Amino acid sequence: MQTKPPYHKNKPPGVELLQRRDRSLPVLPQSSWSDMRAWSASCIFHTVVLVLFALMWRSQSRGTSGDTDRPVGIAVAHQTGKGTEYSLEGGSSSSGSSTSASSSQTVSLTTNDLFAPPISIDSLVAELMGDSNGVPTGAAGSQGTGLSGDGNSSGSGTGKGKGKGNQAKTSFFGVEGTGSSFVFIVDRSDSMNANDASPLRSAKRELLKSLASLNEYHQFQIVFYNDSVFPMSGKMIFATDADKRRATQFVRSIPGDGGTSHMPALKLGLAMRPDVLFFLTDADDPSLSLPQLRELQEKADLSRTTIHTVQFNLGPAANNGSWIRGLAEMNRGTYKYLDVSILSPPSNE
Repeated sequence: MQTKPPYHKNKPPGVELLQRRDRSLPVLPQSSWSDMRAWSASCIFHTVVLVLFALMWRSQSRGTSGDTDRPVGIAVAHQTGKGTEYSLEGGSSSSGSSTSASSSQTVSLTTNDLFAPPISIDSLVAELMGDSNGVPTGAAGSQGTGLSGDGNSSGSGTGKGKGKGNQAKTSFFGVEGTGSSFVFIVDRSDSMNANDASPLRSAKRELLKSLASLNEYHQFQIVFYNDSVFPMSGKMIFATDADKRRATQFVRSIPGDGGTSHMPALKLGLAMRPDVLFFLTDADDPSLSLPQLRELQEKADLSRTTIHTVQFNLGPAANNGSWIRGLAEMNRGTYKYLDVSILSPPSNE
């Protein structure tokens, strides 16, 4: 006898009871270490993204990359006892900062002398005159030339510089010159000893009178010459009382002797770039040629130097002054002739 399966009261007859299967994924246990690694990776990734974004949008610097802002202004040169001091007037930062530095900044560049102790006059002139554009090529030195035997030349400047407001008018045997710097070139050859040395003594007296009219803001230089050159020092000197006294001693110590060579002394005087150059000689010979006069004219034009000439001789001027007159007329100057027979020997000189 066949038995029927038991009847389930909740299902209709003939339907078998199905069992439900759990198909969900198993949940794995997680630790705190795995959470930390995830957060670290996320932080690093977002940090890199932010940095790259900032670099892309950073404003680029203009102008010369890597250069700091530089002050701009007007460079002013001051003549001081230590040489030439350069300063920057009205300087301000190019960045426009309201907290800029002082409007006058001193640059630590000084020149104590125009040139170092020389060996020959040609090297001195070449160093002072500089290149073809008139820019001095030599570095500054701290000593004079030593040619005059008076040792080192310290000078003494006031730092005021020179300009139209500091110009002076001085004269040499009645020939007037106006400027702020003066060079006196005086012949000291043996012929200046004529008539009891009255030509040389008269030249010294007039020279010291000219220096007395200058003040401490003006500059001067004295160059005696025969067949060699004897400057007071190797640079322009401020006309302070101390340097005027030193100039007086130098002038009175110079004797008259030797021959005559004009060109080296004139070159040295023009190399110092004065406003006015006074030139005195009693020697027409050796005369300067036209090419030599033109060479001197070119050098004078570089610094706009005016050349005045004074000629001593016995009797009337030979050939109407010859090249000595021409030197003055070619360089905006005045020529004057004096008969040495009318010169009397100054006393106590």
